[in-house]
Amino acid sequence: MRYPIEHYDKHGFLKAPIWLWLGWFFLAKAWVVFVVAGVSRESGGKLLELIYPIRETLYIGLAMGFPSILMMWLIGFRHPDRPWVNRVMCYARGTTLLLALCHFALVVYQIVLSGHQFSWAHSISAVILIWFILFLVQSKRVKTCLRATHLD
Repeated sequence: MRYPIEHYDKHGFLKAPIWLWLGWFFLAKAWVVFVVAGVSRESGGKLLELIYPIRETLYIGLAMGFPSILMMWLIGFRHPDRPWVNRVMCYARGTTLLLALCHFALVVYQIVLSGHQFSWAHSISAVILIWFILFLVQSKRVKTCLRATHLD
């Protein structure tokens, strides 16, 4: 074992690092905004217009956020008796990296559409996405956590 025993779950799988969970949650932020807008009935449309002034970017964000939600859900179902979940999760790192790159491209697209005007939201999103991409590329724990085998 490369990691302390408390970093493994009861089935012998390495637990996902908190930064991976936060990154998945950030990639699924369109779903969070969509649900919050749906809950606040009267001001939901205004909230969506404020956060996503271009409606198509909301739909693109929802489509790109769905795999993150699926990975957050499936990682809890890893079990030695469920090899299909383990095989799906071994593609999670590459899928997450691709999603983060697509989200970064979407942020750049939004910056171009806004006439290259400075925006704190775009700047913070770009920095978070760059950091998350670097984390996914360099983290040995993420690589180990999302491998198909469950015991090191």
